[in-house]
Amino acid sequence: MNKKSFFLGFVTGVVLTFVILFVIGLVNQNSEGAVPIKYLDQPVSYENKTETSFKVFQVLGSAALASEISNKEYKWYNGNIVVILGENFYSDQVVTVKNPQRVGTYSYTNKGGIPMTVPVIDGEK
Repeated sequence: MNKKSFFLGFVTGVVLTFVILFVIGLVNQNSEGAVPIKYLDQPVSYENKTETSFKVFQVLGSAALASEISNKEYKWYNGNIVVILGENFYSDQVVTVKNPQRVGTYSYTNKGGIPMTVPVIDGEK
């Protein structure tokens, strides 16, 4: 093997590595922040409630997984799990939603490996 073929092989390997990394970067860039939500054709009322509160336990980019208040007197948030649409959520934030509407569903796998599907809620915050 001569020096010319070694050099060409080396350059080809470096170029292919950069091309592959560029493609991986494009694929990851397109999927960041996207929450896989299946939207309903028409929003429906969320359990006929006019107002309810949720406590955020996981932020999902432009949405958050939250648990609904189950006891207003003691402020226990171990009710229904939902996804709330919106921006600038943080962990343990309490969000009150007026006129909550169910706009879709969100599927994920919990820490125990069990697949879960929860309602997606939108409304006035």
